[in-house]
Amino acid sequence: MWDCEVDVVVVGYGGAGAAAAITASMAGAKVLVLEKNPEGGGNTRYSGGSMRTYSDQGMAVDYFEALCEGTTERAVVEAFVKESSRNPEWVKEIGGEVVHRPTGTKFPTSTMVAFPNVRGAAGMGPRARVKGKGEAAGIDLWGVLSRKVTETQIEVRCAAPAQQLLVEKGVGVTGVLASSEGKDLRVRARRGVILTCGGFEYDRTMHRNYIGQTFYGMCNPANTGDGIRLAAEIGADLWHMSATAATFGYKFPEFVFGIKQAMPSAGYIYVDQLGKRFMNEPGTDSHLIWAPVSHIDTKTLHRTRVPAYVIFDEDTRLRGPVASTEQGKVSDYHQWSKDNCVEIKKGWIKAADTIADLAPQINVRADQLQATIAHYNMQCVGGYDAEYGREPDTLVPIARGPYYAVEMWPCLFNTQGGPKRNERAQILDVRGRPISRLYSAGELGSLWHRQYPGAGNVSEALAFGRIAGRNAAAEMPAAG
Repeated sequence: MWDCEVDVVVVGYGGAGAAAAITASMAGAKVLVLEKNPEGGGNTRYSGGSMRTYSDQGMAVDYFEALCEGTTERAVVEAFVKESSRNPEWVKEIGGEVVHRPTGTKFPTSTMVAFPNVRGAAGMGPRARVKGKGEAAGIDLWGVLSRKVTETQIEVRCAAPAQQLLVEKGVGVTGVLASSEGKDLRVRARRGVILTCGGFEYDRTMHRNYIGQTFYGMCNPANTGDGIRLAAEIGADLWHMSATAATFGYKFPEFVFGIKQAMPSAGYIYVDQLGKRFMNEPGTDSHLIWAPVSHIDTKTLHRTRVPAYVIFDEDTRLRGPVASTEQGKVSDYHQWSKDNCVEIKKGWIKAADTIADLAPQINVRADQLQATIAHYNMQCVGGYDAEYGREPDTLVPIARGPYYAVEMWPCLFNTQGGPKRNERAQILDVRGRPISRLYSAGELGSLWHRQYPGAGNVSEALAFGRIAGRNAAAEMPAAG
């Protein structure tokens, strides 16, 4: 009946899967990891790789609980904070060198907090990362994790997507049906199964049903909601399905994924399809960019900010690339030019000598776009943005041609929703009861709600990966 037997099966080989597999293996369990892609890494290798630290764990619990708006039980938040506080130490134990995030980032190194006015924010410490060539990127963290998996001699089967969870009445989840080399693979899990197979960044039907609008994914294209379907099929409850970590990005026909926008200076504005500004451009947290673009014209039911457009001038172009290609799936395919000239030649960046000539290239009325930029430039002279409250030092005029525009879309770092878990990383059914021998970790059923704090997903992947690995390995072996 079974093609192979192990103690613990881990479905998904990203950061959460690696942490779960390492922990379960070091607890004495025989572990098999099943990975849908031809290679591992998941979203972790495309992430920023930052880990949370805390100056006060109790305050940190208050902070995260407030951000989750009561949707996540305090016991789950407490388990996360307690376990994630060990992340830097654990990464060192498995061979990584940990450093604090460098200065020059958006938030002060002393706090690194996205929402400083929320209860408990003072309990946040500086972010930490693995030292390496990736300059704070998850590829360095993934290198440490994957080397430890190899060193621990954990078996990993790539190109082996899970198809179904196998359940035995009165026992619980006892195995996984996967596909490998064109054949069914039935794997028995004597102690438990851990789902760490990511979210639904690349399932646009799920976007419309759960998030309410269409996004483009920026990281692992294999994240198509598989784990959600696997767990829901056997009665799992779902939570945080409308929650995302998202930003503005570009989408070009050459690629299935989006590319993160990253402006080199403050000399730019965002405009909607009417040619009007609609937000504090540099002053909105990058993970919450979805909020202002979710606007719907109540008369026409048209989403006038999807897509939107970034407008900038020659001075801004010369200051550096207007996209970040060091991280995300794009890093496997394209590195943005330092002066943006390659992308202008490709037609990704629209260019014109005047604003009037630029406007029709993005289907915006020339008079409206000219009026918007003239008004913005006047505010730059006065040092006061009465409409959206940009800080005075970010009021840099758009003054010297040529002028440029790029179409922008809401783009996902990751989704947060999936099967609900408790503080032991057990997946719960619709009545709040643990589904026996089934665990999860990572963004699949994340604890985060819509106010994502930054560095939370990598921290959670490692923390709940270890929690799931420990508890799955401690299950009594199923008989038979």
